[in-house]
Amino acid sequence: MKIFLIPVVYFFVLISRYSKFINVSILVSKIPFTLGSAIRYEFYKRTLDSVGEGVLFSYGVIFSHKNIKIGSNVRFGPYNTVGLVDFSDNILIGQYCHFLSGKNQHGFSSKDTPINQQPGVLRKITIANDVWIGTGSIIMESIATGTVVGAGSVISKKFDSYTIVAGNPARKVRER
Repeated sequence: MKIFLIPVVYFFVLISRYSKFINVSILVSKIPFTLGSAIRYEFYKRTLDSVGEGVLFSYGVIFSHKNIKIGSNVRFGPYNTVGLVDFSDNILIGQYCHFLSGKNQHGFSSKDTPINQQPGVLRKITIANDVWIGTGSIIMESIATGTVVGAGSVISKKFDSYTIVAGNPARKVRER
């Protein structure tokens, strides 16, 4: 299978040089089955800043930026969207999670300018080692080592390491 993968992966890498990276990421995200996972892994290994061993990019995972680092043993559940985020090692991510580039990526302070024309601030966030993020969570802030994020949570502020957080907005439930 590896022999078949190489030309296919290089085709997507070549396209990403002449098209917006996010568009190629969307295209690659739609390849089904184990073949799709293998193509996504090889494609991202060649286009992102770094990708460790044992990373699973499930169906529907979309990256909007190339300058992302991913450690080893990271599992992206189906239909995740990822902005400017670096991931450490040993991370589990449920399906339909959204990682924003900070919480101010869209401006809206001026009433005289349409919102879609106001500048925002993109900021890289970090997901530390040994983190579990539940299904449907929205992540706008960095997550500390050993954190468990309950399903459907909205993370808009930092929490201490080894904390279980849940809710919208997320709050500390207890320590691990």
